[in-house]
Amino acid sequence: MRIIRFLFRYAPGVILLTSVISVVTGLSTIWLLKIFNDHLRGVVDGNEDIWRFIGLCTVAAVTSFIARVSIAKLALWSSFDLRLQLGRQWINTPLAELEREGNSKLLAAVTHDVDRLSESMRSLPSLLVDYTVTIAAFFYLGYLSWQLLLLLVLFMLALTLSRELMKSGLQKHLREAHMFAELMLATYNAMNAGIKELKMNMARWNGFYAGELYDVSSKHRDKNYSAELLFGVIHGYSEVAFFLFVGLMIYGAPAFGGITNATMISFMVAFLYVRGNMDRVIESASQFARAGIALDNLEQLGVFKHATSLSVAELHSRTSRDRLATAIANDLNLGERSHASGCNIELHGLRHTYEGIGGDHGFEFGPIDLSIRAGELLFVTGGNGSGKTTFAKLLCGLYAPLSGDVTLNGVRVQDANRTWYAQHFGTVFSDSYLFSKLYGAEDLPQTDQVIRGYLREFRLDDKVQVNDGRFSTVSLSQGQRKRLALITTYVEDRPIYLFDEWAADQDPEFREFFYQRILPELKAKGKTVIVISHDDRYYHVADRIIKLEGGHLAKKIMQIETEPG
Repeated sequence: MRIIRFLFRYAPGVILLTSVISVVTGLSTIWLLKIFNDHLRGVVDGNEDIWRFIGLCTVAAVTSFIARVSIAKLALWSSFDLRLQLGRQWINTPLAELEREGNSKLLAAVTHDVDRLSESMRSLPSLLVDYTVTIAAFFYLGYLSWQLLLLLVLFMLALTLSRELMKSGLQKHLREAHMFAELMLATYNAMNAGIKELKMNMARWNGFYAGELYDVSSKHRDKNYSAELLFGVIHGYSEVAFFLFVGLMIYGAPAFGGITNATMISFMVAFLYVRGNMDRVIESASQFARAGIALDNLEQLGVFKHATSLSVAELHSRTSRDRLATAIANDLNLGERSHASGCNIELHGLRHTYEGIGGDHGFEFGPIDLSIRAGELLFVTGGNGSGKTTFAKLLCGLYAPLSGDVTLNGVRVQDANRTWYAQHFGTVFSDSYLFSKLYGAEDLPQTDQVIRGYLREFRLDDKVQVNDGRFSTVSLSQGQRKRLALITTYVEDRPIYLFDEWAADQDPEFREFFYQRILPELKAKGKTVIVISHDDRYYHVADRIIKLEGGHLAKKIMQIETEPG
């Protein structure tokens, strides 16, 4: 019962309370069974125990309600908490790992594993009642006839062992089904990303639809069907086995001797009364098997490294906005202030390697030795595949180098302070995502009025409005989206700016505006600016130009010897 141990560790107070209440419910149920049997056997006459009967019905109903409400609240708040933890884990996962492995594991955890774990929590009260009823029923059945109880125990042991043998392949099917669920999410992500290309080529769409999408979906279906088939066989086997036991009592009881018909009837009534509880106790193994796989996946993703023993009140507190903001700041060492200006960057022996086919080395970047002075306007050029984007990701801290060092004003950048280092950069990558709100800019001095001024300058005021930092739309052309992305980066007011082919999608007017107005303005403010560009007609704007070829620093095309300013 690994899942039970996890739940007790995760929120022991709530689980303990729920367990006690569920036990009370189960005992009340067995007491009601005794009342029924006593009346059937004629032990009790009339209505002398009617108030006991009403009281037990009331206790069973009230305790069942309390247990379910308590565990439902824990399940919902813990699901909320686990999804928040997954969000933290997502942002803490290295970008290179996300690019290499994709996000299907994290998406599957958010959409599937958390729900599976929550479902196991919500079923806990009824399962505890079933366990309590089953255990208490064994005592009551032993009170009726220890010989028949011995027969029942032997039968239950044989049934459980045979079911476990039948379930030997179940875990394998469940794990493979989960793996294909992740692949299916990755396939639909690919379809979403390439929807334009698929729409424009029906042959490609047919090949994708009848090929990869069909194959992955059918394998997911088949693995789940195999698991359900095993569940069905096991369940049907259990149904038949219980009736076989009833037949064994009817036809085999005389072999025990000394068992009266009244005892036999009482035992059979009691057995049939609790048979559903016994069956659910045995069936719970399959539910916990699914929950255990979900728990394994969440643990592999590192979700529970933030988890402690919690109560529902603590879950309320831990998932409050203020507590979450503090926890994230502690995670990322955001308490240390960023440099406002004067950022000198030194790269020493910087290297990065992409894994090739079959584990061989693929593209190798570096080693690179480079100094970028505070207030410098640096252009980076090079052909396709020269390593410009890799250079940008290493420079701004999105990639950790395979070897070599990055220093900012003499401070060596390491895993512990890489996020702090990245906060010095304002970036617009060629594939930047545009959010509809200026998240994280609430405390900045810029106002909506200032943003509206930028929108007018970039000729976006007739297409986009802003209110409380939220844009009315981001459904724009590629060039317009990049202009809006530049505004959001401008508002952040970082000491270092990096632009990856920003002008590539712009009209000549805005290309001129970017090189002749925006870049000099940032330089005049003392910002360090790195621009990845092929626009050689604007190379004169730069203080210095470097060229990358095959992942190496080829040569300096132009060097301005004067201090930047």
